Amino acid sequence: MQSAGPLHVVYDGQCAFCVRVLRFCRMLDRRERLRFQDAHDRAAVEARFPALRGAALDDAMYVVGPGDEVHCGFFAFRRIVRGIPLMWPLLPLFYAPGARLVGPSLYAWVAHHRHHFGCRADGCRIAPSLESRASSRRRESA
Repeated sequence: MQSAGPLHVVYDGQCAFCVRVLRFCRMLDRRERLRFQDAHDRAAVEARFPALRGAALDDAMYVVGPGDEVHCGFFAFRRIVRGIPLMWPLLPLFYAPGARLVGPSLYAWVAHHRHHFGCRADGCRIAPSLESRASSRRRESA
């Protein structure tokens, strides 16, 4: 059902809603496949993932998977769901007839309004980042 290798998630690290959703995904990621990169560090993102040079990182989440496959927006989230076995019960929703047509519009609406879903004046200052917490957890288990 899934190909091996990490899934690199490029996300808005200053958005409390985005961080909460990805923390939930990370909690379900028992195989620790997810790796996180804040889109606000554009130079680091573009250096590590040349395929994302010039990408609209402010508008959508991106996932770079095995073989440098790139997924954006709804399809990025669908790739995360496909890569985490504990999220597989959601697959029928993401692959239902019409999901490919409706999903991107729904994702775009949520992404455009994401700051209204829990991102207040000081709420968007998230520390530490997802990646630093995930990295420390991997080091502790080693």
